[in-house]
Amino acid sequence: MQEIKVPEGFDWQMWINRWDRMQERYIDKRSERFEIMVQLVRETQGSISHILDLGCGTGSLMLEMLKAFPDSEVFGIDFDRTLLSLACKRLGSFGNRVHIIFDDLRQPSWLKQISEPIDAVVSATALHWMQQDELTNLYGQFAKVLRSGGIFLNADHVGSDSGKTQKAWQKRKEESHNQGENCETWEDFWADYMTALGLKTTQICQRVLGGWEGGIEDGMPLTWHFDKLKDAGFESVDCFWRYDCDAIYGGLKS
Repeated sequence: MQEIKVPEGFDWQMWINRWDRMQERYIDKRSERFEIMVQLVRETQGSISHILDLGCGTGSLMLEMLKAFPDSEVFGIDFDRTLLSLACKRLGSFGNRVHIIFDDLRQPSWLKQISEPIDAVVSATALHWMQQDELTNLYGQFAKVLRSGGIFLNADHVGSDSGKTQKAWQKRKEESHNQGENCETWEDFWADYMTALGLKTTQICQRVLGGWEGGIEDGMPLTWHFDKLKDAGFESVDCFWRYDCDAIYGGLKS
């Protein structure tokens, strides 16, 4: 992937660390989610050769997979070059085991980027940006790139069939976001990061949010995901971990 141009002396590691701290504010039990996903891949698969992370961002989940499965190659797809540049720096020491791909998951063109049979498709806090029909299509596409018996896992927001329960979950999440030493917001991070890159803040709004309409920010109920995954050709569909309005769910390719 062609990296973005940055000012001389740009401190990549500082921005990687700052991204992780910001994410920990918004994503409860973030490291626990990664650990469980690694465990599920290990327990359900034999040898692991190829892993695909969709909406990989800065490569946080890719890093955990690379460390856990030293014989694997890990592919990461995202459509924001400013995040993918951080991923390239974070994962540079893994050499040709890492494949960073710039593409838009809303377009079927991303499928052409994957030529190897995939053992595990994973994603973390990315797919809720998709509209319902886009996510439904993606589940079918995941089944195409996975080998038979391969696993799909998504750690993301999920909704409740109960409006009262959903409101209670959201209230607890908002309260937890306001606690702790790290108080940097998503908006503050992006404003500062864009300034450091020499870009205008309006450019990141266009790059990250432009064209994203009707995403499932609060998440659809697990029953919805289960039905769509089964329709796409997955079996043993289940919820493997849950903390209020966040969950790890997925299944095995039939």
